[in-house]
Amino acid sequence: MLLVRLPNWLGDAVMATPVVRALSRRTTVWLLGRGFLEPLFACFPGVRGFSALSEGSLGLLRTARSLRGRGFREALLLPNSLSSALLVFLAGIPERMGFSTDGRRLLLTRAVNPPAESLHQRDYYVYLLEALGFSVPERSLTLSVPEAARRRAGELLSGLPGPLAVLAPGAAYGPAKRWPPDRFRKLAEELVRRGWSVALVGGVNERDAAEGISAGLSRVHNLCGRTDVATAAAVIERATVFVSNDSGLMHVAAALGRPQVAIFGSTDPRATGPLNPRARVVWKGLPCSPCLRRTCSRGYPCLTTVSVEEVLQAVEEIVYS
Repeated sequence: MLLVRLPNWLGDAVMATPVVRALSRRTTVWLLGRGFLEPLFACFPGVRGFSALSEGSLGLLRTARSLRGRGFREALLLPNSLSSALLVFLAGIPERMGFSTDGRRLLLTRAVNPPAESLHQRDYYVYLLEALGFSVPERSLTLSVPEAARRRAGELLSGLPGPLAVLAPGAAYGPAKRWPPDRFRKLAEELVRRGWSVALVGGVNERDAAEGISAGLSRVHNLCGRTDVATAAAVIERATVFVSNDSGLMHVAAALGRPQVAIFGSTDPRATGPLNPRARVVWKGLPCSPCLRRTCSRGYPCLTTVSVEEVLQAVEEIVYS
């Protein structure tokens, strides 16, 4: 049985789905990742099961101990970290495969040098698998939404009339990836004026900002912090259009093939843009961008120069074209 260590972040995990799909068609796959990923990835087609990483200072040792004796013969590490290689080494898994990064070559039995050229994150994972001798015939992102999550999404969205716009105003990376909340509010106001309903999705950390976006607006539901990642995906699955920053939920929308508009600031859409033919990217490409910084001492011009009108135009292009 092959253990696949998923990336830590939602977006990266979604961009790794072509690799998981290719492996699950060749062998028995078990996933290992952060616990919040389990509701969405435990039901991935062809996957036998999911183990959640233990948290805390002793989490690595607890996780390694839990993996021993489970019949894992191989482990594929998608994160580049030393700790992920140490974990499967301590778990006693005989074959350990991954990139030779972070000083972990001696812990791997099959180490692959990273590509010399810059690749989209999805292709970075594909490169690893192909370098190990596996083929990846299909590179599209894919997800399977659990039926229970779909039912919960239906309950949360009940009573919202007209076409549905789902907005995700957050981005865990930092404020250099977040279009200002007042712009999201103006966007929501204009969509409602045009007959749309709006749902806001994201984690508990986005709840307060989303409350400021939705406060006093009819037909705008703030669902931030009220869903797990699978239910958030089910909400996005119902969207007529999805608008977000460069975030994990942006990649969920891409994997679900929803019409989407992605707003980029400090990051590079060529490296992490949505892999979706139904996507529009709004990115100014200023001389200072992509800087890949989490914060900006210059007032975030890459984001503040993106107008509500530009985003609305992108919405109309992708929905009505």
